[in-house]
Amino acid sequence: MGVVSSVFAVTGVEVRGPEGLSIRLGELQLQAGEVAALHGPSGCGKTSLLLAMFGLLNRPGWQASGKANCQGIDLATATAEVQRDLLRHRVAFLPQDAHAALDPLQPVGVQILQATGCAEAEAIAMLAKLGVADAAALHRRTPHAISGGQAQRVLLAIAFLRRPALVVADEPSASLDGGSYEELIAHMRGLVAAGSAVLLATHDHRLSRDLAARVWSLQDGVFLPGALPAAPWPRRPQQDIGTIPVLAATNVRHAFGARVVLDGIDFQLMRGEIVAIVGESGAGKTTLVRVLVGHLAPDTGSVQRPERRSALQLVCQDAFASLTPGRSLASLLDEAKAPFFDAGAGVASVRLPAVLLERTRDRMSGGERRRAALLRALAVHPDVLVLDEPTASLDRDTALAVLETLLVLQRSRGLGLVLVTHDLELAHAVAHRVLTLRGGKLCS
Repeated sequence: MGVVSSVFAVTGVEVRGPEGLSIRLGELQLQAGEVAALHGPSGCGKTSLLLAMFGLLNRPGWQASGKANCQGIDLATATAEVQRDLLRHRVAFLPQDAHAALDPLQPVGVQILQATGCAEAEAIAMLAKLGVADAAALHRRTPHAISGGQAQRVLLAIAFLRRPALVVADEPSASLDGGSYEELIAHMRGLVAAGSAVLLATHDHRLSRDLAARVWSLQDGVFLPGALPAAPWPRRPQQDIGTIPVLAATNVRHAFGARVVLDGIDFQLMRGEIVAIVGESGAGKTTLVRVLVGHLAPDTGSVQRPERRSALQLVCQDAFASLTPGRSLASLLDEAKAPFFDAGAGVASVRLPAVLLERTRDRMSGGERRRAALLRALAVHPDVLVLDEPTASLDRDTALAVLETLLVLQRSRGLGLVLVTHDLELAHAVAHRVLTLRGGKLCS
């Protein structure tokens, strides 16, 4: 019997970056129908390592070494034409920032057709299978008009329609709610059953477990076989909350054309209270928080906000878009911070290295951008903080540290928190109340 060649094999791949960053994967082999997962904290270099494997790490000050072979092609010595053909036809990438990976000017349906060559009906059918409500309508929208979870499912649709030999997925479950997560698992299993190998970079232990992945965990800069245990979410302490609303909405309605997203929403947040809002991706959670903070005017109804304009802060789901391009984090903090805010203590509180103060958004990882956006919101000393999927791109240890910081602020300042999340375990652990947005209405 002949030896079965690997779909993908790595030997001694190492990435070295600025400030002494070094990350290494000694050896990994993937056969058809196998799944491997790289677990490591946000900002450790997982994305850079994935790019380096395929010769795509084109960043000043970064170096890559080692060998990677995909379907018999040595990626270190292959010509640019051979690499392009491999990446277009046999490898599917699912990047961490789904919105940034899409052309902002073209309808998503056009982009699916260009990437796969499939018929329009096939693209719409695949989006529907991935849990997209009214897939035909989403097919016609441009990326700015769809949610983060929907953007990710557009990229998943492209991958599924290609039927690749290898799927490389960077945090594929980060923006998905519970129902969409189950759809993701079902279709990833379908790809695996059809013979695709899957390489994940993720902090989601549940994803690795549900896909029966072999796990490599980062320890002292080296990925070693074996999974590390995940710590539980923190629990909010028992304490009294205020009786006067610091944020309230009355009979709020909002529609996009004929599509009603919010239909008679009533909402109240008391001082020191934590309210979690859950719901399927595309249900209108982001639209609701944009109305609550005043970024979007309701068609009917009213919203009561704090008198001090900066007292209400939104930390957006799309952290990349929310950070001003070309501006360092330090300059963004200086622009908005309260007089007594300490930037050095602030970065430490959200588990960011001090060197990140001098970096712009394009030199941060997805998780670092989320924490930078959170820090900018905290710098103005808000009374109410609205967080749209705050832990979606964070590894478990970092998410725990960020949540602990928020709980300390909630206790010490009486900070009101609105937490939009798809993680029901997290919602029930930290929130006083959990509300579900379904069919345009909020219910307990």
